[in-house]
Amino acid sequence: MPLGASYKAVAVWNPILEKLERRLSGWQKLYLSKGGRLTLLKSTLSSLPTYFLSLFTIPISVVRRIEKLQRDFLWGGLGDEVKHHLVSWDKVCAPKEVGGLGVRSLVLTNKALLGKWLWRFGLEGHHLWRRVLVAKFGSDLGGWRTKSIRGPHGCGLWKGIMSGWDDYFQHVEFVVGQGNRISFWKDKWCGDTSLMVLFPILFACSANREATIAEVLSGPDSAGVREWNVTFVRDFNDWEVAVVAEFLQFLHSHKVPIVVPNMAPDGLRWKPCKDGAFASRSFYYALNDRRGVMFPWKSIWRVKAPPRVAFFVWTATWGRILTCDNLMRRGYTMAGWCCMCCCDGENVDHLLLHCNAAQKLWNYVLRNFRVHWVLPRQVADVLFGWHNWFGKHHSHIWNLIPLCLMWTVWRERNLRTFEDLSSSSGSAAWHLCDFFIRLVQDMGFYYCCNCY
Repeated sequence: MPLGASYKAVAVWNPILEKLERRLSGWQKLYLSKGGRLTLLKSTLSSLPTYFLSLFTIPISVVRRIEKLQRDFLWGGLGDEVKHHLVSWDKVCAPKEVGGLGVRSLVLTNKALLGKWLWRFGLEGHHLWRRVLVAKFGSDLGGWRTKSIRGPHGCGLWKGIMSGWDDYFQHVEFVVGQGNRISFWKDKWCGDTSLMVLFPILFACSANREATIAEVLSGPDSAGVREWNVTFVRDFNDWEVAVVAEFLQFLHSHKVPIVVPNMAPDGLRWKPCKDGAFASRSFYYALNDRRGVMFPWKSIWRVKAPPRVAFFVWTATWGRILTCDNLMRRGYTMAGWCCMCCCDGENVDHLLLHCNAAQKLWNYVLRNFRVHWVLPRQVADVLFGWHNWFGKHHSHIWNLIPLCLMWTVWRERNLRTFEDLSSSSGSAAWHLCDFFIRLVQDMGFYYCCNCY
């Protein structure tokens, strides 16, 4: 760790960049499939900067340089050979459940790792590093953070760490203990929203907007009951009585523990984790949340297929394999006809599903499994409807079929396109069937249509 260096200096990251380049130079990309490259990318290239990311705010220029190395390794060829990056890097960095490859985003990983310091600042009240920061910048929000840092000099690393406060704080809720550090109106201690947001009229009329819970909660009486003592600057009008009643009912629905001499201080709870403890992994997934995206990831990544086959089907599901229509969008001038049927234009869905040669193969499989089904229009819809047709425990071979079949069609298409191995449509279809059965057997399964 380069102690004493400027935390914004790009030169600080040069050892990481050099280490990445040395590691890449030792890997023979010629012998690595896309699945193998993805494994190395996730296990090694994404892990090398972790130590620096846990303390420094990474400059955008460094992010671009590292991501370029990662992209070129995943999609690139040998030497200066030009290879197209088929899927955007933003999708590659998404979780597999929403259509990505699970590669970690550097910016989000940096925020998630730095969030650990914000969590520790609120809980480690007597640690030396925290006392130094409080002495220099002061404390705010009951001691859960330092005051806002606006000075251009002398702020060092902590200013960069504090820049992620808003993203961090929305996933935190307070646990009431003694109540002397939690703001009654402004902090989220009784749900996901503070009282000042739930009851803005009452907050505007409050006599003490900065009051803590301990200040508005009276001591226990002889029966051990504590009462709320919230004061306001004026009496309420008739049309505001209903809001006051709702406010008091809301307060009494949240139990506050009775203060005892050895009672624990106020604490924090991390909402994304069930145990309430902060974890950088959970923070990363909270930052990378992409709800609403539907993708048949189980049909691709939970099937016992080779990684290169799963990677190809993932690319085809996004419609990004280099068929004629995609090549022409990239500026190539060529005839857009399908080399398999020699009739229609070639696109992803036509080639893998609706081409005459491919349809014969699909019909052959469905007929032997005694399944009557009309193929949907798109590859993604096929995978959505195909998964676990015979139930969760009896569909292992069935789930494997779409990946093997599409991979077989793609290999046959490439043989015809680049090696001119043309044949009649009937014999080609049976050749595909035989190759498909051999491919399933090579993957470790015994395929028997009659006894399945």
